[in-house]
Amino acid sequence: MPDSTKKQSPPAHFDFKDVEALQRYLSPQARIHSAKRTGLSAREQRQLKCAIKYARFLALLPFTT
Repeated sequence: MPDSTKKQSPPAHFDFKDVEALQRYLSPQARIHSAKRTGLSAREQRQLKCAIKYARFLALLPFTT
């Protein structure tokens, strides 16, 4: 049976305009998943955090649902 939590390689750069890609790292309540769950390195997790927070500031992503 395939593992549904298989980790994929992250993009080279997280773009705040790519909302669909950022939503993969958000819970249904619009919370950012932990690095343990996403499989990202510390640097990638920080880049993801900044991209999500900037997208929220621009109203591309919700703060909460």
